[in-house]
Amino acid sequence: MTRPETKEYCPLCGQPVEIPDYVLNTPTARLHFCCTGCLSIYQLVNKEKLTTTTSTTQLNNKEDTKK
Repeated sequence: MTRPETKEYCPLCGQPVEIPDYVLNTPTARLHFCCTGCLSIYQLVNKEKLTTTTSTTQLNNKEDTKK
């Protein structure tokens, strides 16, 4: 079964990225994840390779509502 070229897939689990809010900017690429869990696990596993910050709009929105 072939994946369509226009759709992005999570680099950790391979699921389709339905919500574009889970993004990790790395020195070599901008990675889009399917959920915050995959993004967090990817960061833990690859922490030596990652030197830039995470941009997660959905998490920032949750923090704004707590204030």
